[in-house]
Amino acid sequence: MRKLKATQELFFTALHEIQEEVFQVALNKNNCENVEKLLYDVTYETIYSIMELFDGYTKENLQLDIIEKENEKSLKENIQLHDICVDYIK
Repeated sequence: MRKLKATQELFFTALHEIQEEVFQVALNKNNCENVEKLLYDVTYETIYSIMELFDGYTKENLQLDIIEKENEKSLKENIQLHDICVDYIK
């Protein structure tokens, strides 16, 4: 495995934990008759949790940002990503 910086390792560990948590929730819904709804729920929870990670709402307390390269502005400027994603993600 490649040697990562401490922050990089925390980031990927947090992603792993998000995946595991969402997977376990989906696994407990094994009698789900509507596979389409299940897949939307799983992907929504994953995306929402990643946005929370960027907004700093995780136990890792990482201070992350997403920067647009062209103008070097933050996508988080004046918003909380996880609050906005509910308007766009099913």
